[in-house]
Amino acid sequence: TESVDGRKFFVSSPSFFQVNVEQAAQAAAVVKEQLSLSADDVLLDAYTGVGTFAILLAPSVKKVIAVEESSSAVADARENAAGLENVEFVLGRTEHVLSGLAERPNVVVLDPPRAGCHPRTIETLIELSPPKIAYVSCDAETLGRDLKLLCEYAYTLEQVVPLDMFPQTHHVECVAFLNRVEETP
Repeated sequence: TESVDGRKFFVSSPSFFQVNVEQAAQAAAVVKEQLSLSADDVLLDAYTGVGTFAILLAPSVKKVIAVEESSSAVADARENAAGLENVEFVLGRTEHVLSGLAERPNVVVLDPPRAGCHPRTIETLIELSPPKIAYVSCDAETLGRDLKLLCEYAYTLEQVVPLDMFPQTHHVECVAFLNRVEETP
């Protein structure tokens, strides 16, 4: 059991969880602040793991759709979300689930593994065209690759916030914020 921003999270052994809980709370706070979440937002939390972002951001939005491929992580996330009525967990690979969502998100949080997003995830995000995306990454190379694709077709990179998730190492967690480019008539 870990505690992030005053909320307890159960994490079973096969599930992923950030080891630096102080910086995990900081990441959630940065995401919440920079996305300017509102009570009308439908937020997609792709690669949700045990539900950290989904659960910490749920009180600020109308609904959270949290997608994760690990069944153990989804089981943990459901337990962690006890008492939250506006969080829906979807078990499946993000690249397979996105195109079939019943509800269209207007805000997206991506927190993929080190390999970054699957190309189909990027393609589907461009098709869904949510106005705001926060992309959390522990790997600058895959972050750069995915941001290039998103910015080439539909988005503007507004800001990148570095977080020292692993002090005294070369690893830096980054949160990139993108806004959809509005088409001019």
